[in-house]
Amino acid sequence: MEHDVYAVIDIGSNSLRFMRGKKDRDGQWHFSKKELATTRLGKDVSRTGRLSSEGVEASLEAMRQWNDAYPDLCVCAVATSAVREASDGQAFLAEVRARFGWHCRILSGLEEASFSYRGAAGSALPGMVVAVLDIGGGSSEMALGKEGRSLWSHSYPMGAVRFCQDVSGPAACDALERRCRNQWLPIPAVPDRLLGVGGTLTSLAAMELGLDPYDADRVEGTVITRDCLSGWIDTLKRMTPEERRHIKGLQPRRSDIILPGLLIAHSCLCHYDIPEIQISEKDLMEGIFYSQAFQDAAWRNR
Repeated sequence: MEHDVYAVIDIGSNSLRFMRGKKDRDGQWHFSKKELATTRLGKDVSRTGRLSSEGVEASLEAMRQWNDAYPDLCVCAVATSAVREASDGQAFLAEVRARFGWHCRILSGLEEASFSYRGAAGSALPGMVVAVLDIGGGSSEMALGKEGRSLWSHSYPMGAVRFCQDVSGPAACDALERRCRNQWLPIPAVPDRLLGVGGTLTSLAAMELGLDPYDADRVEGTVITRDCLSGWIDTLKRMTPEERRHIKGLQPRRSDIILPGLLIAHSCLCHYDIPEIQISEKDLMEGIFYSQAFQDAAWRNR
């Protein structure tokens, strides 16, 4: 077993992600490329109260493949909105433990916000007030802080998968954005910079850059103005789901959830009158490593 190498698995509402990390002698973390499996574990969980049966099977299969590929790694699996809300969420994690010997944790919404902030804002300039917006499949988190430390955060029940049935036409899109605008809470300070993380926002950057294939290095640091975001929303509103599948830079399996995700982002920028958002590839996963929050969970039964 490689005691100095760890892996984090992020069990999200739309997808599962896997990343390895190793700390060098100077205390710096070095990460592998993130691996992704789109499983839609949280499809309809807000309506049924249960995880998608197809999503459960797809998620277990993705984890089996990672387990087979890296059998000796210490693994920390963290679950977010879908598992947090589902009545069968604990049973799902029990099955993960039984099959793979991993210890799994459900993150609270505030933990999710804190780790996303640590991952994205850890290298922000000294003295700068930074906000981090994390748009997920089942929930969205916003955190505000300085010097890489979150001082205020909140988790909102707004997500790209959760709202994917609420964008059936332009009027429905407008109604959804109004609903989102009404949910944002007052924040204690106006941020000097807003960082955006999560698949919705990295996809937005890839679309704006026309990336095919996806290039994380080019996405990192991309600045999207509020006007640019509005333009993409207007374009997507006019397109059919099939037409969206062919947008350069957008993964076809994200084509049905990109619009609600962008509406959440736009509502945030408009509510707080923030003119632009800078996209970060670093997020919750890096935040877990930087916080060494896997130490209590990275063990195996064998």
